[in-house]
Amino acid sequence: MTDDEFSSFLDSAVAELRVKQQQLTDDHGLGKFSRWWFDQETETLEFFDIKDAKALEASVIDIGSYASDSNTWKWAWANDSVLEPLREKASSLRALADLTGMEIFANEDAFEIDGMPMAWELAAMSVRHLGALGVYRAPSSQSPLASFLAIMSVRKAQGEV
Repeated sequence: MTDDEFSSFLDSAVAELRVKQQQLTDDHGLGKFSRWWFDQETETLEFFDIKDAKALEASVIDIGSYASDSNTWKWAWANDSVLEPLREKASSLRALADLTGMEIFANEDAFEIDGMPMAWELAAMSVRHLGALGVYRAPSSQSPLASFLAIMSVRKAQGEV
């Protein structure tokens, strides 16, 4: 891709993600739950209501993580703290290096980015590539880290009306 083509690709992926995020909010209340839980073994993101009842479940692919204290990004496919099945599913994101000509998509190490806005841009391009419904930014309560999880499907929790 030329620089202009990449800029167009990025802009359209970001615009597409905005629409998808709004759709997830409108259709499923994403962003309005009192807490969440991510189970790597089942690859499931769970959302709980104010009464702490599980209300929503989402199948996800871990895209990567952003550390705000160092302004660094690490792809999930290269992260040893991500379970192997999730790393395998995320490995298709490396194809973005060939598609775009940008080596950033093939970088196995944590690398510096231009803050949270760029983390969202990386997530937007990843969501487009994966054909995901959107993304959930899962903040850590114990560190300045946030994981970006591509939402592949959403369903009401079992037992919910």
